[in-house]
Amino acid sequence: MRRSVRAIAGVVLVLTSSGACGDLAPVAPPEVPVATALPVTPSRSLDLEAGEATIEGFTELERAALRIRNIGCGGVRTGSGFAIGDQVLVTNRHVVAGATTLEVSTFDGKDIDVRTSGAATVADLAIVRTKDKLPASITLAPSNPEVGQTVTAIGYPLGGPLTTTSGKVLGYREDPVAKSDFPMLLNSAPVEHGSSGSPLVDITGELVGVVYASTGPGRNYAVPIEVLKDVLGKPQSFGDKTDCDE
Repeated sequence: MRRSVRAIAGVVLVLTSSGACGDLAPVAPPEVPVATALPVTPSRSLDLEAGEATIEGFTELERAALRIRNIGCGGVRTGSGFAIGDQVLVTNRHVVAGATTLEVSTFDGKDIDVRTSGAATVADLAIVRTKDKLPASITLAPSNPEVGQTVTAIGYPLGGPLTTTSGKVLGYREDPVAKSDFPMLLNSAPVEHGSSGSPLVDITGELVGVVYASTGPGRNYAVPIEVLKDVLGKPQSFGDKTDCDE
């Protein structure tokens, strides 16, 4: 029986224009490590919300999560992303694919000007560079999480408010959408349309994956941190443009 696999960028509006979709310029990957911000360390082992809040009432991790709107092929769709440096963010390739305009906003509704975007050719990943400084960044974990470890997704499901959900690492499986030959991280942290590109972090607040697809409730996929770090370190991993997904 064929499984139902869905990428989880949310389509929120269909445009009637039949004009050709443009491509954002490619961008070279940043050097690794890129993040300078310290991870938020919770005072209770499984409660990320116990991390120290900023004066705005948001933790460092929540401030690093970003809302993305892609205006381009077929209409407008929403996704999520997160900062890994002052002016560098990570999201999914299918979130930025075919964009004529890419809109990025922060936890407090501030719009961020985008400079360039580039899509990876070996996984559902994209790097976006911004003109404006991003409010916070997430530290990359040194290695993939172990099976059974608690993980948390932080993003903007359905293009709505910032949402945090937690689950467990279930294992490593074949990429269900065939964008990579590497094993992908299967986990149970609940996600919805618009969660594509959300950071998946461990209990120390370090990044362990990038959310990108779901095959059903409690079976959600993320690009593991070791694949992301490999991609970031290889300029040849990035294509020349971000075409529309088929």
